[in-house]
Amino acid sequence: MKLSSKQIIFNLIIILLCLNTKAQTVGAESSGYVNFNLKNAPVTNYGSQKISLYGCNTESSTTLTWGVDNQVFPEVPYGPRKKGKKNYYISKYYMASPPVMKEPYDGTPVNIGLVLPDHFTFFGEEPVQVVHLDYTILQPVYLNYVKGNYQYNDSVHRTCDEMGVNLVPMNIECQDFAWRKKKSTPTIIGAKGASGVARMLNDSKNNKVFLPSYDSSANFLDCNISILDDILLEHEVFFVKGDSLVKSIKLTDYYTNDSMKGTDIQLACRVRKEIPPGCKKKKKEKAIPIKKK
Repeated sequence: MKLSSKQIIFNLIIILLCLNTKAQTVGAESSGYVNFNLKNAPVTNYGSQKISLYGCNTESSTTLTWGVDNQVFPEVPYGPRKKGKKNYYISKYYMASPPVMKEPYDGTPVNIGLVLPDHFTFFGEEPVQVVHLDYTILQPVYLNYVKGNYQYNDSVHRTCDEMGVNLVPMNIECQDFAWRKKKSTPTIIGAKGASGVARMLNDSKNNKVFLPSYDSSANFLDCNISILDDILLEHEVFFVKGDSLVKSIKLTDYYTNDSMKGTDIQLACRVRKEIPPGCKKKKKEKAIPIKKK
């Protein structure tokens, strides 16, 4: 049967409408892009560098090449999602990049870098974020590990392990982290302080965080650690401090406080009743009118 020109045009319109509807559906679960610029590796003959992104109910990782700019990490989850009856929004991300060292750690000083920025919020129709990695700014340090305990039981609630909590993103801030003296950047001579994103997993290898020091077993840095649970959709996570549940603790105490030496970081978990801030779409700020003179 031969179709008339009107029928052909009508069928084409229907096909285009269907394709457009499909595109809109797929577009609801869109992606963002992160563009990485890396300085040279802090040690020679070092391989690729891993970096991990933690967003609401999602984790993404990639490996990067030292000394190369404009390395694009495509298809980073962004936009509205649904889990069960919960509607949430992936926009805010934290980024962690491990120290440059031999695996397993052999007890020698390692290089810890700066990820700038180490957290961001996507926005726009085709969102892109630029990130810089530089592992040549901070002084090398020794690593001193503190384990996390997912089995803490307060006899009232289930443990984090029983609730299925695995990844817990954290932020470590060290007040006295010394920067290297670089002739090319004289303005940072004498600068101190650094922070970065870490994560703790519920397994025997990764259920720990590290405290930096300038001696193998002394001269520990003054560091605090905070839970970044605004992107944890199902649970709220706390540190156990005495009889209190807190979101921030002094990490250095686990090596300098006699009553805490050798103990684990106790984690307590609660079912989250509301969608956390990092799982919501960012509201548009109202424009402030300019007063005319």
